[in-house]
Amino acid sequence: MVEVFRGVILYAQEAVDFLVTASVVVVVGVMVLRWVLLRVAPFGWLTYQVRRVTDPLVWPIAQASPMPNSMAIAPLLVVLVTLLGAYFFKQVVEELLYSLLGLVDGVASGAPVQILGWLLYGAVSVLLLLIVLRIVVSWLPFARDSRLMWSLYSLTEPVMAPFRQLIPPLGMFDLSPIILIFLMSFVKSAIRNLLIQ
Repeated sequence: MVEVFRGVILYAQEAVDFLVTASVVVVVGVMVLRWVLLRVAPFGWLTYQVRRVTDPLVWPIAQASPMPNSMAIAPLLVVLVTLLGAYFFKQVVEELLYSLLGLVDGVASGAPVQILGWLLYGAVSVLLLLIVLRIVVSWLPFARDSRLMWSLYSLTEPVMAPFRQLIPPLGMFDLSPIILIFLMSFVKSAIRNLLIQ
């Protein structure tokens, strides 16, 4: 039974890897095609079709960008946001599946300390990745007031607020997330060494 769960988890990880890679390749390919077609035949039928598909991705970024020629740089920003989003999504899924795999092994061996360790490891890993994602999303001006940012804020602020009170911001730089990331990485290592082994 454990081998079946292990196989399903590994298959899910391979499926997520394939879907994330395919999504990134499609977005990058369409943005490169858009760039080439706008240079070669800006008023052609194919250019119109590609713009019709890509404008919903490009326009919000172009409108929120403070740069003067934002429409020219927006496809590059779409690619950058896609790469960052794919990376963080893949990391969250891998950490969850890795923790789930350890949890299945802990249940199979009947070790309650190992089960607790894997649950804590998974929770700390996901929280750590959410904090890093919050930092990255806060750099994007078009995403600061988005639903994603509010969700990240509500999930991470209960942990970040006490550290922000201990370590006040230096001008416009808030160092508390950096300290929290180092501390949580240490906690993950401690959980792995003490509870999981």
